[in-house]
Amino acid sequence: MTLIGILVFGQENKMDEIDNQSKLIDSDTELIESNFDLTNESKLRVWHKEKRIFKIIQEMNVDYGEIKSEIYLVGNKPIKIIESENTYFFLPDSIAKIKGYSIDIEENFRALSHITNWNKKQRELIVSGEPTEKKKQLLRTEKIYWNYQKS
Repeated sequence: MTLIGILVFGQENKMDEIDNQSKLIDSDTELIESNFDLTNESKLRVWHKEKRIFKIIQEMNVDYGEIKSEIYLVGNKPIKIIESENTYFFLPDSIAKIKGYSIDIEENFRALSHITNWNKKQRELIVSGEPTEKKKQLLRTEKIYWNYQKS
């Protein structure tokens, strides 16, 4: 039991360390942000400094909302990946008038991966919400690929 407790505690410390590293990247004012329009519906944002990439965000507009992928890198290896899917919905007139617009966005899916050991392909995955059917298929494909890479 003690060994299991130590392993779980060690894993939580590793995830906290990864979260702290991603916060440092977010707060680094020396990073340069470059923006690229991939298509009319897709944009790529890259934070870099001295030929090193620290963060990548890809945002895609889809007919029901938006899909966003964030990747944090340390030493050219991903440490944290966040996939989210947001759905547009129309606000009732009274709320829309207060907010100043008639469409709002709501997160309905999030997959958060803490890459605990890139070389051994180890990660902690936390999933909340439910993706659309297309996203479910992509998630299944990624899971199959990830499991294949581990073996």
